[in-house]
Amino acid sequence: MSDPTMENISLNGSVRWAAARIGWTLNKFRQKRDILENDGFPKVDRITNLYVKADVDAWINRRRQLSDNVVLSVGVEKILEEVNFGAL
Repeated sequence: MSDPTMENISLNGSVRWAAARIGWTLNKFRQKRDILENDGFPKVDRITNLYVKADVDAWINRRRQLSDNVVLSVGVEKILEEVNFGAL
């Protein structure tokens, strides 16, 4: 059976979509749903009976350990020492 919420155009997702979004099987997701919700995972919308995809993505983003703004400066000093600015 086709699940239209798996399409990018849908702003809401089924239980199947939510499980796939976090990389779990549907069975594992159903077994651990209470644990997820206790950790702030969004519940299904009362009207649509679907997950709001943006809310699921926001939950995932809050769990990230590194931000997109991480700047790695390892070795920068070494590179600057090796550049001959007089030759420029």
